[in-house]
Formats: sequence, C-alpha cells, structure tokens
Amino acid sequence: MGSFTWDHRLETGIESIDAQHWELFKRFDALELAIYESRTRATTELVIMIEYLERYVTEHFDTEEELMMKANYPDLSRHRAEHEKFRRLFEGFRKEYKAKGADFYLTLDVDRELRKWWEHHILEVDMAYVPFLKK
Repeated sequence: MGSFTWDHRLETGIESIDAQHWELFKRFDALELAIYESRTRATTELVIMIEYLERYVTEHFDTEEELMMKANYPDLSRHRAEHEKFRRLFEGFRKEYKAKGADFYLTLDVDRELRKWWEHHILEVDMAYVPFLKK
C-alpha cells in the first residue's frame, strides 16, 4: 500500500490546486483505510473512488491547464501530455471495473498505481509550473 500522504511538500501555494489535491488525498486515505478494514469495505470504497475520479480528472486537469494558459506556461503541452497519460491509466482501471466489477485485487492495483502516479505528478510535474503561476 502507499505510504504517500499529504504533507507540505505537496503544497503549490495555489489555493485552488492545493484544495483539489488535498481532497484527492483524503479519498486515497479512505481507500487505503478500507483496504485494511475488509475486502468488502475496500471494494465499496473502490467504486466511490472510481466515480470520484471520473469527475475529478476533468475538473482538476481543466483547472490546472487554464491557469497555465493564463500564465503562458512554456511547458503546457508536456503537462497536457502527462494529464493524458493519467487519463489512459485511469481508463484502463475503469474498463476493468466495468468488465469485472470491483474486486479486492483491482482495489489494491488502483491504490498502488494511482498513488504512485500522483506522487510523481505533483512533486515533479506540477511543481515545475508553480513559479510561472505565482508571477
């Protein structure tokens, strides 16, 4: 399971982005807690997470990309490509869920892989745009 939890390293100093990231991490924590509680609770929480991410991905990525456009962020196309990588990763999990339903092993995969993706994305990719947006 992921040991990646919210801390100050994840703060961009951009209120709207930090609030969205913080909410995402609350959801990951709920998923991880459910995994430790029981398989049934974990699969229920997986369904909640998938439904949440279907909305979150659009809202969060649109927010980031709009802010980057306004700031004339020079690496916007690469950042968009990173967002597209997540969409593909998430879509794979969503398709598996739709085909087979929520199971414990899918829950473990979602928790591990999505935490890993977000850790890299926030700490490396997102932090690269922070100086441009704060100007």
